[in-house]
Amino acid sequence: MSKVYICDDDKLVLMMVERILGKEHEVKKAMSVEELMDLISEEKPDLILLDFQMPGTNGYEGLQIFKEKEWFKDVPIIMVTGERDSELEIKCLNEGVEDFVHKPFVPDVLLMRVQLVLDRRASEKNMKQKMAEVIDRSMHDPMTGLFNRYYAEEEIDTLLSRGRTGSFVMIDLDNFKYLNDTYGHVTGDQAICDIGQILATIVGDGGFVFRLGGDEFGIYIFNNDRAYVEKLIVDLFGEYNRQAVTIDYLMNSSLSVGVALAPNDGESYAALYAAADKAQYCAKRNGKNGYCFYSVDFTDSSSARAEVVNIAQLKKLIEDRKEIRERSGVYKVDYREFQRIYNYIERCVERTHQRAKLVMVSLNVGAETAPGNTEVIMQKVDQAVAGCLRRNDVGTRYSASQFLLVLIDVDSEDLETVIEQRIRSRYHELSGRNSEELIFDIMDIRQ
Repeated sequence: MSKVYICDDDKLVLMMVERILGKEHEVKKAMSVEELMDLISEEKPDLILLDFQMPGTNGYEGLQIFKEKEWFKDVPIIMVTGERDSELEIKCLNEGVEDFVHKPFVPDVLLMRVQLVLDRRASEKNMKQKMAEVIDRSMHDPMTGLFNRYYAEEEIDTLLSRGRTGSFVMIDLDNFKYLNDTYGHVTGDQAICDIGQILATIVGDGGFVFRLGGDEFGIYIFNNDRAYVEKLIVDLFGEYNRQAVTIDYLMNSSLSVGVALAPNDGESYAALYAAADKAQYCAKRNGKNGYCFYSVDFTDSSSARAEVVNIAQLKKLIEDRKEIRERSGVYKVDYREFQRIYNYIERCVERTHQRAKLVMVSLNVGAETAPGNTEVIMQKVDQAVAGCLRRNDVGTRYSASQFLLVLIDVDSEDLETVIEQRIRSRYHELSGRNSEELIFDIMDIRQ
């Protein structure tokens, strides 16, 4: 039901309008412009019937007041008058009045005029909304909600034409075909959306993100300072790899990034795109999972591996877990999560040459030991291992008589101390059994 406000100093007119329109519309009455303004301050109407001739502030003067208000353009006004004056009507129409009705009212005519104005405004509003949706769709990628390349091209060319500097960053998801083949296209689409969200989070208000197509994205940064851009890219790699720890389908993927700086590397979208594409090719040629700044011959130090993720990040990720903060000892997980963490650490070691060990702890008891007794003994092994290691070390039950451990940032000498002086000793203390029952197989985690 539409809200119609009638402003007239004649109580009889107010009563007649309420009777005519009240069955189909919610009608509120005011006897002056000032009283009408009070009503509007409480709730905006869908239409106003405004008497031209009133004592004090008349209808035309009221229009001048309304024009200064934000709501004026959205609320149609029908002027009510007892005179037929074409010059008056033209004057009011020029001020934004939608229509006129004349006193005395013909009920059906008044009702029809009000409904026609309301319908016209509703149609205009619907059309504007549809146009806005069409424009929005023309600017955005339907899958990710990011800007599309057509918007990016127009916006970047506009910024450059105004003398603005910036940086064009091209990002490609490495091994996307493997991801699609392994997990399916639905998961592949989800990966594209995940990456888009990561990019948008990292860039924030410092630029805008757009999807170029497929597994390729772009960022335009409102800054062409190389140090600033490089820090943003480092943050991007860090956030991507942090999320890859917990998202299976991102674990075996990485990013290759190419950067072109405006205006040095190009003064148009097309030129920057070509330069960034060449830089990205350089990053892929150098083994992927890296970034490269455009250079004419690529003989300078414009290329770098993405050595931005290290085991310290994994430590923090683990230690930030509430259940880990509330206890000490090794971080115990199920085997599936252990695999994800191991893959992550292996990638870290490959890039940063940090130290990490994979340790298999096996319980070697005689064949005569009953399975139930083996489990009791394994609980002692569990307690010994958990109590002697740090909470950023990771462990999982591998089999009925084995534990798998990943020990982070530890060298061989330290590990020997942990095994001989701590775990074996603790196991003997807890179980009363020979500590030589524990067999340790140790392997460096490396490429």
